[in-house]
Amino acid sequence: MFFLCYKYAMDRIDKIIKKISDKAEIGIVLGSGFSGVLPKLENVHEITYKSLGIKYNHVEGHSRKFIFGNYNGKRLLIFNRLHFYESGNLDNIKLLYKIISKLGIKTVIMSTAVGAVNKTYSPTDLILIKDHINLTGQNPLIAESPIRFIDLKNVYDKNLIEIAKDIGEKNKLDLKIGVHCQLTGPTYETPAEVKMLRILGVDTVSMSSVLDVLLAFSLGLNVLLIAGVTNKASDLASEPISHEEVLQNGKLMTKKLKVLIEETIKKL
Repeated sequence: MFFLCYKYAMDRIDKIIKKISDKAEIGIVLGSGFSGVLPKLENVHEITYKSLGIKYNHVEGHSRKFIFGNYNGKRLLIFNRLHFYESGNLDNIKLLYKIISKLGIKTVIMSTAVGAVNKTYSPTDLILIKDHINLTGQNPLIAESPIRFIDLKNVYDKNLIEIAKDIGEKNKLDLKIGVHCQLTGPTYETPAEVKMLRILGVDTVSMSSVLDVLLAFSLGLNVLLIAGVTNKASDLASEPISHEEVLQNGKLMTKKLKVLIEETIKKL
């Protein structure tokens, strides 16, 4: 049964690849409210998830399409992530990353909107993620055949972090380095959960990214994860956290994030 399911999945991926008919070397994953960070692209080719037969729930701030384009002599693929909370399973997330791994992608620059667990962080701060804690209770590599035991000590590419740090210093972006945690969502964390995360050494938290990172890294891609603080965590926030606040602060940090991503691409 597993073999039949696996064969069906691979056949589906092959059919989708034929529909796309494009390649790229760098992938850019956009977080909530970060659509404005797109560099000015040439030779643009767009294709919607819907046209590829990828089903999803609509989440405001996510466009659900692949955007191919040239920037600084490199072919990019820009896309929005799919979240575990949309379906309760990992099928679409697996599908998405297996597709991009077959499109020639070697490096993925991910952005994610996060809550600040670290008390010194403020909305619109940018954080380079150096490590993570996975509290989703999920792992996209479970039930693979064959089972792979993967060392994660270098899951966040050290060379990419150094490149980004240097760009941050030269452009006075005041970048920070931190540890990220993913929970499942779609509820935000309780004050007690935030205090627990702080004790565990977590700096930022969101409903995404870690599962994406695990898949990308397992497929041999180099990963840079940039977290943009859109809100204080619940035990520090004076008002209820809302998705509207996340999108609004995402737009406010767009200029800094745009500079960081564009300059990083030029260094690759």
